[in-house]
Amino acid sequence: MSQNKVVFKNQPKLSTFAVQEKFNQKRLLLVPVIENFLSNSQYFTGEITVEFAHTGVSSLVCIVESVKEKAVLKVSLSIAHSAGEARFLNVWRDAGVHTPHVFDSGYFKDLPYVLMEYMAVPTLSETWSYREMIENGTCLEMGRLLRKMHVPKGEGYGMVLDGKGLHKTCREWIDGPDMQKRITYVQENNLLPDVWHLFPKVVDVFIAHAEKENHSSFCHDDFGSSNIFATKPLTIFDPNPRFNNRYTDVGRTIVNYVAKGLFPKEIVDGYFEKEACDEKVLYASIFLNVVMKLPRAQEKGLVDVIKNLQEYLVLNKSVFVVG
Repeated sequence: MSQNKVVFKNQPKLSTFAVQEKFNQKRLLLVPVIENFLSNSQYFTGEITVEFAHTGVSSLVCIVESVKEKAVLKVSLSIAHSAGEARFLNVWRDAGVHTPHVFDSGYFKDLPYVLMEYMAVPTLSETWSYREMIENGTCLEMGRLLRKMHVPKGEGYGMVLDGKGLHKTCREWIDGPDMQKRITYVQENNLLPDVWHLFPKVVDVFIAHAEKENHSSFCHDDFGSSNIFATKPLTIFDPNPRFNNRYTDVGRTIVNYVAKGLFPKEIVDGYFEKEACDEKVLYASIFLNVVMKLPRAQEKGLVDVIKNLQEYLVLNKSVFVVG
């Protein structure tokens, strides 16, 4: 069997952030691995061109094209980030959510990869402003879509390992090394001085809710207009696959917008359109997501992000304060 000829149009862009330095070497080492994979791929024939996209922090993404085929090859730079992406996309697709079609998935040694459909369409963030998405009903539709993504039931909590969450319970996830490292960082750096006394109650309320629902959901963990193609229906892509209680995913979306000085009211309204929102659980979820986000924001010196998150928790703590 003759091999395909692989031509690289560029090289991976290296991160300038010190905290991302560990990924730069992996990006360079993956180039010959990708060349070998594509040269023997059954999905392409003849000469193949590869162009690395200069987006993505924790993954290496490239556009692969031959005379008859065009696809996206995404390789996670850490098993802790995107393991399980192919399965999550397929589960959501089976649930009626539009996602890119997955052609192939597997591992390059210990790094998960996905070969999937290339979609030559802009994202929502490239198509409309946030205000326009509110006015044309897109934000409301986003909320409804996220709720639909949470219908399939998962097993376990946290990052994906062998098809389920690394941790058996929500409490084990919060008590796990990743969350505890972030909690300790926030506490030692005094990043939430005005609301930190609420944190033990935050944990209790959230765990009680998770135990009551008694199952996790397939969570995107980065749901927003930059990871949704402006198609009809909307197309979800680029998840950071996590199993968790669904409120965690809603809280994550809120925190990503609050970090920019916005509150995605219409997205939240769309999500809870047909059910009551438990405000205390939602606040607890937002609090936990702020704790997850603050260490990296501090390391990068994102002063405005930190300020926005701190102010939100303080301004909304009344929903959580118990007599």
